[in-house]
Amino acid sequence: MSLVPRDASEKGSRTLRYRWLIFAVLLAAYFLVYFHRVAPAVVAEDIVDAVGGSMALVASVYFYAYLLMQLPSGALVDRLGPHKITFTFLALAAVGTFIVSFADTFAMVLLGKVMIACGMAFVYIPLTKILAVWFRRKDFATLNGSVIAVGNVAAIAAGAPFAFLISSFGWREVFLVLGIITLILAFLCLLIVRNRPSDIGSEDILTLYPEDRQASETSEKVPFFDGLRAVIASGRAFWMPGLSYFFVYGSIMVFQGLWAAKYFDNVYDFIYAGAWMVTMIGAGKVISAAMAGTIAKKVGSKRIVMLMGNIGYLAIWAIIWSFAGGIDSFWFWMSVNFLFGLFSGFMVLSFAQAKEWFPTSISGTVIAMVNIMIFSGAAVWQTVSGFVIYDSKNATLGQFSTVWLIMMVLVIAACICSYLSIDNNTGDVKKVIRAQPDKDMSQEHPGR
Repeated sequence: MSLVPRDASEKGSRTLRYRWLIFAVLLAAYFLVYFHRVAPAVVAEDIVDAVGGSMALVASVYFYAYLLMQLPSGALVDRLGPHKITFTFLALAAVGTFIVSFADTFAMVLLGKVMIACGMAFVYIPLTKILAVWFRRKDFATLNGSVIAVGNVAAIAAGAPFAFLISSFGWREVFLVLGIITLILAFLCLLIVRNRPSDIGSEDILTLYPEDRQASETSEKVPFFDGLRAVIASGRAFWMPGLSYFFVYGSIMVFQGLWAAKYFDNVYDFIYAGAWMVTMIGAGKVISAAMAGTIAKKVGSKRIVMLMGNIGYLAIWAIIWSFAGGIDSFWFWMSVNFLFGLFSGFMVLSFAQAKEWFPTSISGTVIAMVNIMIFSGAAVWQTVSGFVIYDSKNATLGQFSTVWLIMMVLVIAACICSYLSIDNNTGDVKKVIRAQPDKDMSQEHPGR
């Protein structure tokens, strides 16, 4: 990926440099998005001990709120752009983090978690919009893999390091610091993030790389419901990668985001076992997420890479279920959890696989729809697991084994969906059929 072409104009060079500053700020914000997803595996029990409530609900409420905000996020980002959207909603997330820090009832914790989720829901889609508008189409899979890799660095931080901070300073103090950091990032978004290169008086990416124009098809704004209808009616182009990630991400968050730490602490007599297992999952996902785009380019198929990853992931679930409560080896289970993260991380390609079938003008809506699939998977299957493990303080090996079996069945379904998914190898995108003319077309800005 070239940073600045030799023949780029001064304005073009400014575009190619400034985009990395925007990318860095939003990448830092995404670190917090993923941190909050995984943190309940370590902190949920401390919160429940302090204010009462349910561990499963502490974890799943984040996903339900995040899920409900996906379509509004996609619509607002496609219409208004990432600049003020990211500032406003990161500020909301900061307030929610402060509420969790000072909460003295479970209801207040849930309110804070909902506000955090609603705010964090407006980070990833703006980030992918920046990738679509400021970067070349062919670089999306690699850059998006880097984003997910950073998210999984956050998952590592939400494991053993987070557990250490909680034991040293207390969960309330840690959440207070997280709130301050989130607020700082909100103001950095206001100061640095811009919707398109023309906002800084520079050239858009299609001017610099005119050969990408056919793949992007159009820079016209598309009414939200027209774009949504195009995605829903696209058949296997959207539904197969979407459903595959629904099953895979649900199983990831049931294990990594909720029960893994509790399981290894309860069932095995390892020191700090749970937090370290969660950390190893994140370490594995960092590697596969960072490599996924490059591997897909070399193989020439996102579908094949995702399918092979899911088959490996299924094998890991078979080991977790088959040997539940057995093989009393810390390093064996550390290795299994590392491979869990490694194989599950290849599903990040589903974003690029789905997005490439649609014009850039509705990229926010496409990513929102993929997010709806994956976060509904997390919310639904965490809730289902809570019905099986209904008393987290006295969870049994049999209950954990039942949940692991359910997760293995989900991954079998994910393998089938990955096999049935289709890559866009031609660069041609699906037409968006408009229900009515867009009256705002004359006000369109370049580069959208």
